[in-house]
Formats: sequence, C-alpha cells, structure tokens
Amino acid sequence: MRGAIQAMLACVQLAKRKGPSGPFLTALVTALVLALPAQALTARLSTGDVVTINTAGDLQIAVRVLIAQGLTDDARRLARAFQPGDADHAVRVAYVDGLAASAEGRDAEAVEIYRAVLAQRPELDLVRIALTQALARLQLYDTARVQAERLIAAGVDDRLDGQLSGLLRALDEQRPVTARGYVSLLPSTNINNGSDRKTVAFGNLTGRIPKESRKTSGLGFAAGGQLAFRAQMDPRHAVIGVADLRVEHYPSIERTNTSGQLSFGIERRVARGDVLVRALAGGSMVDGDRTYRYHGLGLEANLRLGDRWRLYVGPEYRYERFDGAPGDEGHYLNVPVQLDRFGGPDRFVRYIAGVAVGRKEEERFSFDEARLGLGYFREFPLGVSAYVEGTVAKRRYKGLYPGLDEAREDERLILSLTLTKRDLVVAGFAPQMTLRTQRNKSNAAFNDTSSSSVDLRLTRDF
Repeated sequence: MRGAIQAMLACVQLAKRKGPSGPFLTALVTALVLALPAQALTARLSTGDVVTINTAGDLQIAVRVLIAQGLTDDARRLARAFQPGDADHAVRVAYVDGLAASAEGRDAEAVEIYRAVLAQRPELDLVRIALTQALARLQLYDTARVQAERLIAAGVDDRLDGQLSGLLRALDEQRPVTARGYVSLLPSTNINNGSDRKTVAFGNLTGRIPKESRKTSGLGFAAGGQLAFRAQMDPRHAVIGVADLRVEHYPSIERTNTSGQLSFGIERRVARGDVLVRALAGGSMVDGDRTYRYHGLGLEANLRLGDRWRLYVGPEYRYERFDGAPGDEGHYLNVPVQLDRFGGPDRFVRYIAGVAVGRKEEERFSFDEARLGLGYFREFPLGVSAYVEGTVAKRRYKGLYPGLDEAREDERLILSLTLTKRDLVVAGFAPQMTLRTQRNKSNAAFNDTSSSSVDLRLTRDF
C-alpha cells in the first residue's frame, strides 16, 4: 500500500496546484483497486512534477487525475511506460487512450477503442462503463441503453451510487421521440406455415392435403420499424406511445404479410425497476386483405431482485377477431415470465415460463397452454456474442376437432441461436444472425408443422 499512498499523494499535490475538481474526487473513489506489488515507475510530467507508480492501482489513480486536469499526453505516456512486459499492458494502454480521447471530445474514437478492448476482454466492467458513457454523449440511445441495462442488472450500478440509472433517465429526457428500423433476409424451410403431412383423416376417410397447404421452402425479405414517444409527467411517471410495423415478402409464393400495433400507456418508475400499463390495438393482413385484428390491455414489469437477478412479467389481454374464422373470435390472455441471473454484464442465464388461455366463440378454438424454457447469453472473445434459447409448450383445446373424435392437442418445441459480431461495426450497426427451428406436433394434420429459418440483419442492440 505504500506505493499506492505515494502515488495518491503525488496526484493530490498535482491536483492542489491545478485546483480542486469533481472529476478528481470521483477518480479517487472509483479507481481504487486492489494493488499488487510491481516494479516501480518514476516519471517526470510535462508540468515538472515527478510521480512514482508502483502498481496498476497507482496508475489508475494517476491517469484519471491527469486526464481530469487536461494532461492527456502525460496520462498516455505513463500508461505506455508502466510494466510494458505485463500481460495486461495493451489493455491498460487502450483503456487510457479511450479515456483521453473522450476527454479531448473524440467520443467516436473512444467508442472504437473500448469496443476493441471488450471484443477480447468482455469481463472488464470499467471499460464497459466508459463505453456506455461515451455512447450516451454521442446520443446513440439504443446502444447506450443496452449496455447500461446490463451493467445495472449485474449489480455494477450499486457500486456507482446509481450513476447508470441516472444516465438512463437522462437519455429518456433527451430523446422524447425515438425511431428504429431494420431490414432482414429470411431464408426458411416453411415460408407458408404449411403442414408436414400429405394426407388428412376425416373419420374413416383419408384426404390429400393440397400442395399449396404443405410446407414450402424459400427466401423472404422483411422490413420493420418502431416509432415511440415519451412525455415525462413528473420524475416517476411518463406517458408512452409506440407504433410498430412489419412487412414480410416471399417472392416464390407471391405473398406479402403485414402486421402492426399501436399502444399507449403510463409508466411508473419504482425503486428497482419500472412498470408500464398500456392499451393496445393491432392486426395483420395477407396480400392486402385483413386476416386478424385485436384490441386489449397489457402490463409490463421490469424489476431487479437482489444484486444480480432481473424479473420481467408481461401479462397481456386481447379480444381477437379472425376474418377467415368467425368461430375463433374471443378472449385471449398471455402471461410470459422471464427471470435472468447475471454472472456479469457479459453473461446471464434466463429462466422462462408462461401460460396462455383462449376462450372463443366456438369451443374447438378455446385452449389452455403452458410453456417452459431456458436461455443463455454470453459475450465471447473475438467479438462474438451468442444467445441460445429453447422452449417447450403444451396446448390443449376444448371442443372436438373436425374429422377427429377428440380435441386438438399441440406440443411445440422451439430452439434458437442468435450470433452478433459486435466488433464489426458500420455506422453504429453490427451484423446479427438468428437461427431458429420449430416443431409443432399436432393431432390436427393442417397444424402439424415444422420449420427452420435464418434471420440476417444489422442491429444496434449490442
């Protein structure tokens, strides 16, 4: 500790000559780390002051004070001169270069530096914090929010006295209107949601399923977007409105699917999260003809439990109408639950559960469903992030299904893998690929389906 004290005293004397500052005090609080003995470095600064650096902890304190005082070149020289043969030397140099670039008003360059570091060392929280702050200053709202939310959920914000939570609130105030969009390629083994079977039983008779109702492989294209506004009523309450639109086109079958939703609600911030109550309405079309519409109410709760747990609960009620199936009109309630356990901002395990209930005009369309799942997210070296998820569901219908002497029953299995190359960034976007396979095993032939698909897009959620 003697070396750390010597460095602190040298930095304090430097700060006294330059004048007290908030960044200096913040640096002493946030930069104190466990110091390990190392070969000392004595260096003369451009001001003529001499500092002694014995440990990585000393270096953290010194460079932060120097940068706060505008001595960025001195900070860079110290980082390069300290333990050049150490395994972490390159990381320390890059981190200090990023801090200096931000201090000089070059946040875009700092973001590139921090991303390069995290591509190889995603476990470094200090670098992720600096990245989040630089993204916020560049007003890259979506990307900054993703990083801040992971840091908060992993318990890092508690060690920063809520600075990241305050950053999220500031982002909301700075961006009352947000717009997002995407374009995707959608190769799939079942672009028409067709049946795996070729025949269907009607009592003792067997019929042949038309070719157009059997699954067809092909390539699709999707484009979508979201427009949202937020009006802060007071520090705890905000009015939120969201409009979503998605269009899919499959040239080989000459089909265009369009879906959209409007929602309007009130969000309340609570001690460890937020709760949103909203009204919603939406629908879908196929080739310009309306096929489905609904209206209803929803609630979304995002809550932190303990230091490293995050809970999401999103019950939603809809009154549904299907233009091609009047008997399917009625009530639908879906209650998804997700519980995330964070090992750090770079990884979490997700426990998934949910129930759904449908009560429709005709009993054969009414159902009860239960589902369970498990997911895992991890940022790996080489700049690759992966999220894998598997869910199983069981759905039982109420009335007899036409052609069967029993009610319809479905068993559904969905597996997905999303890969993101987070260090290959173009105009703030990174390439992302989602592989998805689904098997719906049903005693109703037209609903016995399977599909495998790929979604290729650029994303800012990384």
